[in-house]
Amino acid sequence: MMLVLLGALATALRAQPVDYRITPLPDWIAAVTPGELDKDQRALTTNGSQFLLSDVQVNLRDGQTRVYRRVVGQAVNANGVSELANLQFRFDPAYEVLELHAVNIIRDGRVMPRLDSATVHVLQREAELERQIFDGSKTASILLEDVRVGDIIDCAYSTSGRNPVFNGHDFGVIGMGFSVPVARIHARVITSARTKVAIAPQPASLEGSATRHGSDIAYEWDLHNAQPVRLDDDAPSWHDPFPKVQWSEFDSWADVVDWALPLYAVPQAISPALQSEVDRILRSAPDAEGRLLAALRLAQGEIRYLGIEIGAGSHAPNPPDLVFERRFGDCKDKTLLTLTLLDRLGIKAAPALVNTGQRRALANAQPSPGQFDHVILRVELDGEPFWLDPTRDIQKATLENLVQPDFDLALVITPGTRDLVSMQRKQVLKSFRRIHVTYDARAGLDKPVAMRVETTLHGTYAEATRHTLANTSLDELQKEYLNFYATSFPGLTVAAPLTTKDDERNNRIVVNEHYRIAEFSRFSEAERRHTANVQVPDVDELLRGPASSVRNSPLRISHPFDVTVQTETLLPETWQIEPVSVNIEDPAFRFTREVKPSSNKVRVVDHFQTLVDEIAAGDIQRYAGNLSKARDETGYELYWTDPAASPKLDPLARVNWLVLTVGTLMLAILVGLAARIYRYDPVAPNVGSQTGLRGIAGWLLLPGFSLLATPILAMTNMFGNIGVWSTGSWASLTSPGGDRYHALWAPALLLDLLGMLGVIVFAGLLLILFARQRSSFPRIYIAYLWVTTIHLVISSLILRQIPGVEAFGPADVGVLLGSVTWTLYFLKSKRARNTFIRRLSTRNSQPAPLPSVPTHSIPF
Repeated sequence: MMLVLLGALATALRAQPVDYRITPLPDWIAAVTPGELDKDQRALTTNGSQFLLSDVQVNLRDGQTRVYRRVVGQAVNANGVSELANLQFRFDPAYEVLELHAVNIIRDGRVMPRLDSATVHVLQREAELERQIFDGSKTASILLEDVRVGDIIDCAYSTSGRNPVFNGHDFGVIGMGFSVPVARIHARVITSARTKVAIAPQPASLEGSATRHGSDIAYEWDLHNAQPVRLDDDAPSWHDPFPKVQWSEFDSWADVVDWALPLYAVPQAISPALQSEVDRILRSAPDAEGRLLAALRLAQGEIRYLGIEIGAGSHAPNPPDLVFERRFGDCKDKTLLTLTLLDRLGIKAAPALVNTGQRRALANAQPSPGQFDHVILRVELDGEPFWLDPTRDIQKATLENLVQPDFDLALVITPGTRDLVSMQRKQVLKSFRRIHVTYDARAGLDKPVAMRVETTLHGTYAEATRHTLANTSLDELQKEYLNFYATSFPGLTVAAPLTTKDDERNNRIVVNEHYRIAEFSRFSEAERRHTANVQVPDVDELLRGPASSVRNSPLRISHPFDVTVQTETLLPETWQIEPVSVNIEDPAFRFTREVKPSSNKVRVVDHFQTLVDEIAAGDIQRYAGNLSKARDETGYELYWTDPAASPKLDPLARVNWLVLTVGTLMLAILVGLAARIYRYDPVAPNVGSQTGLRGIAGWLLLPGFSLLATPILAMTNMFGNIGVWSTGSWASLTSPGGDRYHALWAPALLLDLLGMLGVIVFAGLLLILFARQRSSFPRIYIAYLWVTTIHLVISSLILRQIPGVEAFGPADVGVLLGSVTWTLYFLKSKRARNTFIRRLSTRNSQPAPLPSVPTHSIPF
């Protein structure tokens, strides 16, 4: 974090002290006292460092830019010492002067200055060297000695100067939030009342103050113990939750356009070498589209990407003649070169500034050239706009099949442009990936199976694959693809080399793979059957859920994303398979599956398409849940029994001894409990005066029939699903690493077993009490109803946590309503009160006769 607050990382080259100066603190800064982290903030400390102050002050008076920075941090352990003892100060020597003001170690309240005695190394840093960009920036590095745990490091420095490419204007941003706690964050911008400066805090609610001192205005923000900002790694690049203050001497996007117009002006004269290219294109391309594509391909294919972005070169393109002569350039150079060619070819085009990361967030940005990191072309052909990027790998497709960038918003550099424009086009090239997988099992499902994968890629997918093929050998690519499928089919081998066919004009690539699956099916001794699991690893990969469903940031997903996987299994004989149609809709994606069996073939078509490019943090669980539902629908099994193999099975090997032991213990406890409850012998309620309302008749017949059928149904259900408690199924569901594992399956299955055993035992008990008209029956029956209802609710709550399991349907609601109904019946019914009066001690006695029932009574 110290590196983030001070500058950035660096490597290696000693320079002369002239690159920096040691000077006193500037007289224009406001003194700021470091803060102190409160208890809650200290608990959030990471990397062993606690930061007490981040102070940035900017002086824009007199047409100059001076930026003062001060950082104060304390090392709380050895990691903090390592971080804080390495100070780095980044600057651009092409136009900036670095001044070091103070480096102090504060130990036990004693200030120990270290700047005068420190060795300062000036290092040449090229942080973007891997991207072929040289910016010439440097870093002054100080390695402090004798830094100890508990020390406070206090350093201050400033830079002054303006990049001449902006014609005396400047802009910048001050961070007001970090990913770690900072006790005090202070920012101040001083400007003259005569200077036009736009100040834009983000969010707009970020409170500050403005104070006038003579002809100067000081804008100030001061935060104490602000909460650290949490940003998830896979958040969209345009999602920036960090508070900041943006300032700019460009008042509007129109000001930025006016600044950029001279930089991208097409030269009036070009070199003979470049003119010869124009003539060649005019001779070889008869129409405007052909000339446009020829110019684009020249910039893409013959000018390698390399940026020399030192000083003014950070934003000003080099002359097209020089770029063509050197045969290298960055996005600015390639764009101006292409503009020059198109101008000579009579095609209307303009540069367009974009931000490849911020994209749509530009709509809320403070206008300035610094808001953009890339430049492309906007071309008009027959009244239709096209967006082209000369820095892409060479594109040989027709214009209608050409992949065009979409960075949401762009600033087109043409006279009169006042605002950003949308990059959306009326007709967008549809990019898609179509995968056709064939499993040839006609020789037998228990024999080796030939697997063929044909992948057709169009548009964006084709260009990405073309780039991969240009930088990776087919052998390496074959190995990568083999490893991908081998995770689903262990022992998979290559049957024939990978081949590709590239249709560059239509921007389509076809990749063919051939494999051999040695073991397509397996025999399960636990289930006594063969199973061929027809997997679709490509679909499983598409439906992979987010790493975490608890997030602070939105989740970025690939979009547009359109993939169809057709899986065909060629069978040795006709198989009885039902057609299946699945459609899962989510605001973020659409997934469909069609299973279409025919005589000796099963064809499955899976289609996955994204609808948006980000998921809000609050919608992640919904999104992950629907992905899980879709994933549960993928794949299918073909299984058959092998009678010849059954006699060889060891019956004891199929017994799940754990479940059998637990079930036996449950049954013993339930039977013991039932025996105790049987002896429950309450006094019967007072017998009513209606003698006809007695005996098992009327509505009382229904509980009797129910109690008679319940244990039979429970035993049928238990033995009908006994396979789920078999050794194989139990391991698959409850053992980590099992193909259907979930931590809640074990408690859910055992609770289900307890419920079925309980129903069998207590339904039997209640049937005995019911037949003997025991006084205890109504109370025990009501308790039985509500215990089973509560058991149902708990089971449903557990099962709902397991993806792909449906729980608590309409039938379960019926159980709840039945419990309420029969509870009210046994509490209010005169027949029940008059019938269940026998006690255990007098069960052989006969009830006394009752008076006759009045004719106006209605039996209940």
